[in-house]
Amino acid sequence: MDNKKDMKKEMLIMVVLLLLVIALVGVSYAAFNYSGIGRRANTITTGSITMEYTESSNTINLEGALPTTDKTGMKRLNPGEYFDFTVSSKIVGNVNINYEISAKEIGEGTIDGKYIKLYLTRIKDDGTEEELMVPEVYNEEDTTNEYTGRPNGEMSLYTSSMNSSESNKYRLRMYVDERYNPQDDGGGLTFSVQVNVYGKSGDKYVPLTTKEILEDNEVQEEKTSMFNYASNGVQFDPNDEDDGMTDPNPEYAISGIFTSEDEDGVSYYYRGAVENNNVQFGQYENDYYVYSDGYYFYQSKESCMEDSHEESGCTPVKLANDGDKMYWKIIRVNGDGSLRLIYNGTVLTHPEFVGDIATSNSIGYTRYNLEWDNPKYTGYTYDNGTDSFIKKEVDTWYANALGSSSYDSKVIGGRFCSDSSGLKEETDYGFPDMGEFKVFASYDRLGQSMTNYTKNNAPSFICPDTNESYGGSYRLKAGLITADELVLAGENPGVVGNSYLNPVANGDVNYYWTMTPADFTYGFAYVWSENDYLISSDVRNNYAVRPVINVTTDNGFTSGDGTASNPYVIS
Repeated sequence: MDNKKDMKKEMLIMVVLLLLVIALVGVSYAAFNYSGIGRRANTITTGSITMEYTESSNTINLEGALPTTDKTGMKRLNPGEYFDFTVSSKIVGNVNINYEISAKEIGEGTIDGKYIKLYLTRIKDDGTEEELMVPEVYNEEDTTNEYTGRPNGEMSLYTSSMNSSESNKYRLRMYVDERYNPQDDGGGLTFSVQVNVYGKSGDKYVPLTTKEILEDNEVQEEKTSMFNYASNGVQFDPNDEDDGMTDPNPEYAISGIFTSEDEDGVSYYYRGAVENNNVQFGQYENDYYVYSDGYYFYQSKESCMEDSHEESGCTPVKLANDGDKMYWKIIRVNGDGSLRLIYNGTVLTHPEFVGDIATSNSIGYTRYNLEWDNPKYTGYTYDNGTDSFIKKEVDTWYANALGSSSYDSKVIGGRFCSDSSGLKEETDYGFPDMGEFKVFASYDRLGQSMTNYTKNNAPSFICPDTNESYGGSYRLKAGLITADELVLAGENPGVVGNSYLNPVANGDVNYYWTMTPADFTYGFAYVWSENDYLISSDVRNNYAVRPVINVTTDNGFTSGDGTASNPYVIS
C-alpha cells in the first residue's frame, strides 16, 4: 500500500478485510462455526443445509478519498470503490434460515466512524441494483440478534431469511461523508471493516411488536370486490346525481386487520375505523419552528422563499415545544417485521384545521411540486434523482426532528413507492372534454369507478417497475403514504369514508398528500391526495404533509394497548 504523506490527495486510505462467521443451529444436528479471511469460497454444510459465502477478488481501497455526497457515493463504480459478494444456499426439506449481513470495524482507524457511510444493494439478474438500506454512518449495535447469531458491537446492514435454495449477489459501497472537514487532518487516514454474514436455522423472525399486535387483533379475510367500497360500505356511483355515493352496504362495512403480500413477505394492515393503532414514538428535543406566509407552513425560511415569497413574508411559527411527544398511526406491519407509521401530531385529537399547525396532524402545509407542466413533476424525485419540493420538506423535518436524536437508530431505511409506471393516454374514463388525459397505472388500478367497475380496484403494497426517469422505488428514512395504502386502509376515490386515515371521520379536515402519481391532464401534473376522499390533485395545490417512517424494535412495546388514551409506546 502506497502512502505518501506529503501528498494531500492521499489523505485517506480505506481497506476492507473480509470475514465470514456463519452459525447454523438445529434440533437434529450440531452447531458449526467457520471464520476465515481470504479470496475463496467459504462453505458450511449440515445435513440438509449448505450456505456459501463467496468473496469477490475486489476490495474497497480508497486512496486520496475526499468527502462526498450520498448522491455520488451511492453510484460509485470505479475500481476500489465497491465490494461484491454472494450469499447462496442449498436447502433440502422444510428449513428456514435467518441471516444477516453486518460490518465490523477492525484495527484502530484514524478517522472517526461517524464520518464513514456504508451503502448496500442487491444486484438483480438484469444487472440493476435494488437498494437494501439508505446510506448510514458506521454505527455498532448494542444488542445481539438471537435469530441470526449476529453479536453486539457490529453494524447491521441487512437482515432476511431463506427457506429454499437461492443465490443473492450483494454490493457494498463505503465512502467519507460530506460532513467531514479534511483540513488539518494530517493525511494518511484509514478506516477498515470486516464484512460478516451470520445465519441460523429456525422459525422466521417475528418482532415482539408484531406478536403483540396480533394478540390484540383477530386477522380477518378479505372479501371479493371489497376494495370497490370504502370501509364504511359506501361505493362511488358515477350515475348518482345527488352526492355520487351509494347507501352503505353492511356487507362491506369492515374494520380490523387484514393481510396482503409486500416485497418482503406477509404484511398485516389496518382497515376502517380502528381505534387501537396509536403509537407514541419520539419527541421534539428543542422548540421546533416552521415558517409561514400566513396561510402555508414550510420547514425552512429558504423553502418558504422558494415558493415565491419575500423574506419579510416568511415568519417563524412554533410547531412543537421542547419535550412534546410525537404520536403516530400504524398503517401496517411490513413483511420484514417493521412497523409503518404515519405522523399524527403532538396531540391525540385534532380540531378542524383553521391555521393552527401545532394542533394538526401534520408538520407542514405546502405544494407537492413548484413545477407542473410535465408528467415528471408527479414523481417524488424526477430527472433521475432531483428531489420534489415535498421530498425536501419531509427530509428537512426528519433531519431536524428525528435524524439527530437517539430515536434515529430505530428508524430503518424502509421501502417507499412513487408509482410512475404505466403512463398512457386514456379515453374510457368518461371525460370527453378533458383534452389530453393521460393516466398512470395507479389510476387504472384504483379508479375503476370511472368505468362502472368493469374490473375491481386492485391496490397493492408491491411497487411496480417503471422505465421513467421520475418516481420509482426508494429506500428512505421518511416519505409519504401511497394511494394504494389509503385504499387498503378503507379510503376510496370519490367516497367520504370513515377510516382512521380519513380527515373528515377524525374531525380534522387537514387534506394531505400521498406520493403516488395519478394523471397528466390539460398539461398539468396530478398526484393523489386525501381530502374528504381520495382524489387526484394538481401538484400546485397546498396540502398538509404527514411523514411516514418505518420503525423496528426487537423489544416490543414498552407499554400501552394502542388506544388513543393509552397508545403503544416505543422507547
